[in-house]
Amino acid sequence: MGIPIQEDAVQNDFNPEEFSINFVGKELFYSDQTIHGVQSEFGVITRRIETIDALSAPSCSDVGAGKVVVVDQMMLDDLLNRPQAYMEIAGSGSLAFAYRKEEAARLAFEKWDRSKFGDIGYLPMNVAPDVWRSILRLLLHEELYLPCFLADCVAHSPTPSSGAPVATSKPSNLHPTYSKLTRREKQVLKLVSKGQSNKIIASNLGITEHTVKLHMHNVAGKIGVSNRTAAAQFYFEVAPDEARELPVD
Repeated sequence: MGIPIQEDAVQNDFNPEEFSINFVGKELFYSDQTIHGVQSEFGVITRRIETIDALSAPSCSDVGAGKVVVVDQMMLDDLLNRPQAYMEIAGSGSLAFAYRKEEAARLAFEKWDRSKFGDIGYLPMNVAPDVWRSILRLLLHEELYLPCFLADCVAHSPTPSSGAPVATSKPSNLHPTYSKLTRREKQVLKLVSKGQSNKIIASNLGITEHTVKLHMHNVAGKIGVSNRTAAAQFYFEVAPDEARELPVD
């Protein structure tokens, strides 16, 4: 981690009137400098609030608007006690848990009911600034970052018994792990399987090389591999046929 990113290569493709980043927590954890820096970096409304009660849930007129809600680890109890409220505030945007200690992130991951409320992202607060900004950029694109130590939990989660019936009409059912990848992660994995470099993949997808690396970091953790060769082998072995034609946009 901590790989430099060329700032002039970053594309701010967000409409400031449609996006906002909301840090839920105290000034101790989200300084004014951080708030101003994020707003300047991404060109979107950025605010710090102590509780989500200061925000209103999206209305019908907010359809299409994007909202990133980042919850500090000190708010973990409230997050777990009122998950529905947090999801409603985030609306169609992204909800993420900001942590400084792995134990807090692991507890959030174990206690959060993903089957009922869906997945949330994770934002480490003790990484290099360029890495932190890249993860935040993923959230703005509604892509959720999952650290390796949590991705291992996903990769080693129980899979259906080999004796269970499998619907041959839907190849994606053959490997549940593949279905856990986001559309963008599948696109990156497809291009990696073709032997393309991070630079070429970034050019093809219109993203930065560092974002490509973050996507591959997520992919490797989710499918339980340690290098690109193994990731490509996984793709060729388990990706459904229609995934091979996945459009790159």
